[in-house]
Amino acid sequence: MLRNIKSSASFKLFLICVFFIVAAGVAGNVGQGVASSDENADLKTMYGPRYGDGKNLILPEGYANWVFVGASIGLAYSEETRGDGPGVFHRVYTQPEAFAAYQRTGKFPEKTMFVMELYRPEQKVSPNKQGYFEGQRVAIEVSVKDREKFPEGWAYFNFGNGRRTEARPIPKASCYDCHLEHGADDNVFVQFYPALREVKKNLSTPTAETGKEKKQ
Repeated sequence: MLRNIKSSASFKLFLICVFFIVAAGVAGNVGQGVASSDENADLKTMYGPRYGDGKNLILPEGYANWVFVGASIGLAYSEETRGDGPGVFHRVYTQPEAFAAYQRTGKFPEKTMFVMELYRPEQKVSPNKQGYFEGQRVAIEVSVKDREKFPEGWAYFNFGNGRRTEARPIPKASCYDCHLEHGADDNVFVQFYPALREVKKNLSTPTAETGKEKKQ
């Protein structure tokens, strides 16, 4: 009799443990579902590309408040010699939601934009004695991932020094082909930008949409 009582108590304890394990699993799945919904909601409210006539892109507003992913000075893709000085300064920004998605998934979501500002180097302005600082802005360039508009996935735009508020896509051979061949991840020069480079380094799975890592 005593043995039966002990067996019954043990069985009840077993059932209680199973209940809590199952409940914890359900709660975890619910939590994951909420997080996924929140993430999708963020992408739906992300500032995306706006277009004018046809495929002309309207200069994004407020991009200076986006995530700053990196800078360079004098970066160029040809062997042509330049004049005196270090070359122009480059600053690059992307939407906070796009950056967060890249951190989370290793992929740039649709409607991702990168805005690059270029500034002429200046020096010898009081009290400056050495080095260079950003002078006049000379260009704003934007890349957009939008398969609804561009079957290749990405398109590139030049807004001059920013006075133009609308720009047509740059011919594919001028930008797209170079980015496709040399971009470390999904047509993006991740190798040049510390914030993106760090994300890529920490990802344990291939991040390019082709499923293959590109050599850097």
